[in-house]
Amino acid sequence: MSLNKSALKSAPDMVYDLQWEDGLLVGLLGASGMIGTVGNAAVILAFCLYRKVRTSANAFILNTSVFDLLTSAVVIPLIISSLMSGLPNCGGACCAFVGFLNLFSLLQSMLSCVLIAFNRYVHVVLSVATYKRLFGPVKAVLWVVGAWVSGILIMFPAMSGMYGSLGWDAYVQICQLSSDDPASPLFFTNVVLSLYWVVVLAISAFYIRIYLHVRKSTMAIGQHLGHSPQQVSLQAVKRTKHMFYIFFTFLILTCPHAIINYVDFYATLLPEAVFFTIGAIYYLNTAVNPIIYTWTLKEFRQGFKSMVRCRRQILPNPPAGQPSVTRPVRVRNVQFRMTVSNRVAQAGPSIALSEVNT
Repeated sequence: MSLNKSALKSAPDMVYDLQWEDGLLVGLLGASGMIGTVGNAAVILAFCLYRKVRTSANAFILNTSVFDLLTSAVVIPLIISSLMSGLPNCGGACCAFVGFLNLFSLLQSMLSCVLIAFNRYVHVVLSVATYKRLFGPVKAVLWVVGAWVSGILIMFPAMSGMYGSLGWDAYVQICQLSSDDPASPLFFTNVVLSLYWVVVLAISAFYIRIYLHVRKSTMAIGQHLGHSPQQVSLQAVKRTKHMFYIFFTFLILTCPHAIINYVDFYATLLPEAVFFTIGAIYYLNTAVNPIIYTWTLKEFRQGFKSMVRCRRQILPNPPAGQPSVTRPVRVRNVQFRMTVSNRVAQAGPSIALSEVNT
């Protein structure tokens, strides 16, 4: 749906009054803020503490968690304060900065999902040498820095006031894009949301290509063609599937928000309850991500358990079916008692230590 610029010269006049829809939004935002703050802080701490977690692929998850933490701990509490008071909770410059964080966090989530999908594509479809060349430790940092630079360039028109402006949105009562600038809705729809759909299509293309490659490899194995360059390890496929869960969750939680802002930016067609609920679901993404990491990624799950137990390193789990090792003290005690028994009874051969261990 195209938007006419002349129709967006000003937001509809409204008298602010706290309604039950606002209370619903405040409650959902509060839960997202608390869960997201604790969860994303744990993700960042696990990445910093444990070397097993510090991989090239997880560097992109770290980038997402940093800005999800800023959203949960800074942006969401300020949004709640603005919704309850109906006024910006800081000065003009501060409100513009909060609006920048709000949109910049969305851009970083989008770009990190692209990097994760590209990382999986190179690892599964292309060669191992190409993967090491593109996603070494230093290269991973450069990819993240590139995502930051790209986000700033995308936000520059609104930051400079050339195409929209950051500030107080008097209609939805949050610091995001200024409702006083008629170009602000155009920047959001034509730049931010257009980029959103480009990212969704690009990520979908990566995962479809991975699926076709894995399917071809599976068919080759089923036909007993022996080893071929198309064969993919089960571990790589499993991790790619888990990374797809992260993207799918991001898509499910943010897609309704993108669609509703395309068709009804000022919520004049849909009830406010629907508009605000979709907005709360959008911010729920910051709280769900750490749960997805814990559920799908083994190294994060082990890192969280080690932090709870105050361990400085992740202890590997023993393989399934492996017998537990008998403590040396107990072995010595058993051997000592058997030796004494043999001396008293003066009968039967002594039992060797190897037999005790078995």
